[in-house]
Amino acid sequence: MNYKVFVWNCQGAGSRRFTRVFNEYKRRHRPQIVIIVEPRISGDRAKDVRQSLGFDKEFVVEAVGFSGGIWVLWNSTDICLSQVNAHAQFIHIQVEPAGVPGHKWLLTAVYANPAPMQRRVLWEALRELAEDQDQAWAIMGDFNSILRPEEKLGGAPFDSSRIQDFQDCINDTSLVDLGYRGPPFTWFRNGVRERLDRVLANNMWTSLFPEVSVRHLPRVKSDHRPLLLSTDLSCPPAGPKPFRFLAAWLTHDEFTPMLQEAWAKGTSFIGLAEEFAKEAIRWNHHVFGHILRKKDALLRKLEDLEKRDGRLSVSPQLEATREDLETILFQEELLWYQKSRLEWIVSGDRNTAYFHARTLKRRKRNRILVLKNNEGDWVLGNSGEQSS
Repeated sequence: MNYKVFVWNCQGAGSRRFTRVFNEYKRRHRPQIVIIVEPRISGDRAKDVRQSLGFDKEFVVEAVGFSGGIWVLWNSTDICLSQVNAHAQFIHIQVEPAGVPGHKWLLTAVYANPAPMQRRVLWEALRELAEDQDQAWAIMGDFNSILRPEEKLGGAPFDSSRIQDFQDCINDTSLVDLGYRGPPFTWFRNGVRERLDRVLANNMWTSLFPEVSVRHLPRVKSDHRPLLLSTDLSCPPAGPKPFRFLAAWLTHDEFTPMLQEAWAKGTSFIGLAEEFAKEAIRWNHHVFGHILRKKDALLRKLEDLEKRDGRLSVSPQLEATREDLETILFQEELLWYQKSRLEWIVSGDRNTAYFHARTLKRRKRNRILVLKNNEGDWVLGNSGEQSS
């Protein structure tokens, strides 16, 4: 079985921005296992957010105030996870395919404490896990530590003594860094860049998955990039969406001037409406654009900029591109809300896939399959064939 595991230090899961951005990551990469660290919410509020993300199973280490917290989410139809151990800084689980016999392996989802003394507790706990290890084992998450001088850019001078504990832990547990594809740094703040998020594995795991890939995904919303661990490099393309009058048009600065100009050309109500429809089609094509195409273009631009400007301490173009992407994600959400014809309060979440499913159901219900003609006969299809 091929696996995709997504891990993200989202630095707060309580905002609508988190749900919107996460749903886009989920749509594009379709992970079977999702790891969210540092959600900064707990209790019933955190439970409501997790339920909105579209998974039916979870393991949780609750955040304490605004600190810590780990969520492991998955769907039971895709994969089978069982918890082996839990700790304030990790969740240790066993992974196997759902419903069919297959290779079992171990996965540890990590959120290392920012305090060096507390991280030493984590390093010792990982050593204890390794002592009884006889299975393929991978560890991924935010380790809040770098391994080498080149994994840091900017800020205070590099201090080798502060990473020695992490290096010793990796050596003692016989783990290897799986490397990455994409820009070199995973964390950004105040001109400082570091590679704090990574994936480690033992030799049994790399033998089980020799073609593994770790991608540093574009950074949106958080100071951290998400990571995607994948043994399946295929990525299904997104399909086109039909044209409709978009409520999202109202979020664009040039919509009102276009409306006013079109409305000034008509002489009757019908003429006004026709003129507006004609101008709206033209404006949508040339100015507003296709939401999904613009979104994909912005994601590609963001990836290209991050590769090109990976070592710049400040890049206004990168930040502007991220802001444009968040606007597009909001507009897409409005599109599916409009098509679903449901009130937000009824849905209980902001899941794009949910509204998509409701839209398809409505279309099926509204489809006309048979009509009765003036003679009382039932007519099927376009050919005029009569039904008995």
